Amino acid sequence: MTRPRTLVTGGAGFIGSHVVDHLVAADSTPVVVVDNFSNTTHTWIEPHERDGTVVVHELDVLETDRLTEVMSDGVDQVIHLAASVDMRVGLEDNWVDIQQSVLGTRSVLEAMRRADVRQIVFSSSSTVYGELAQRPTAEHHGPMLPISVYGAAKLGAEALISSYCHLYGFRASIFRFGNVVGGRMNHGVIYDFLNKLRDDPSRLHILGDGHQRKNYFLAEDCARGIVDLAAAAKTDILVANLGSTETVTVARIAAIVLEELGLDAEIEYGGGKRGWPGDVPVVEFDLSKAHSMGWHSSRESEDAIREAVRRQIGEAGHA
Repeated sequence: MTRPRTLVTGGAGFIGSHVVDHLVAADSTPVVVVDNFSNTTHTWIEPHERDGTVVVHELDVLETDRLTEVMSDGVDQVIHLAASVDMRVGLEDNWVDIQQSVLGTRSVLEAMRRADVRQIVFSSSSTVYGELAQRPTAEHHGPMLPISVYGAAKLGAEALISSYCHLYGFRASIFRFGNVVGGRMNHGVIYDFLNKLRDDPSRLHILGDGHQRKNYFLAEDCARGIVDLAAAAKTDILVANLGSTETVTVARIAAIVLEELGLDAEIEYGGGKRGWPGDVPVVEFDLSKAHSMGWHSSRESEDAIREAVRRQIGEAGHA
């Protein structure tokens, strides 16, 4: 089956490059990547650039006119991944989250409307739920009351997408991710732990009390999920959780990192149930919707964490 010609915003980044890999492997139609390269490089998509399976445009999604021109050249659908990559950044300047998630998404939608592109796939987040009492958390649970500006901005972007579906005939697939891990990461708990231990192999400081418990899944499973489930969607707006059914604590992640490095470091805890203000300490998903559509993560949380640690260590060794 020939897939629509796809434009991926943030396509050179961690998740984006895995999505591009999946699209290229599935079809010979060139993938269009839009990225401002503020938080990544050409490294992970360069092989596709060389063989002509990817066309790259270096621009910011806020540049609506330029984005419209790119979309007008035969694009059929947009996978919108461009956003702030670390919710902790917004603690210092929450305009980052508003600008990148809300205004950036509005710009993408407006460029699509002008270019007559009507299909969007959006990377949302578990943070939109806030601290719901219902766990595992299903897509219909609410009210959704985010406790971070990052989560609020993601929820705002979802609302904008819904409005464009109703006003302008768009079709949308919105995926609320658990914690995506793997190689190519430049943020997140594994990345942080490895950097701390590189600086001081004898000591590891952990934010919070270590009991924070979330689900983790591999980036290639995430890419497969958003591409394949979007293609299989039967409704104008699909909203689905993506992640793994099991959770793992931050303390256990630290233990896995130390095991893989062969270290016996002293662990220090910062205390408190949150790693930082706005952190949701427990994320446990109901994945029945994605499972009913045929998608499952290939590994549960602990195995995904261990594989991601090994990939990160391998990449550091070849840097």
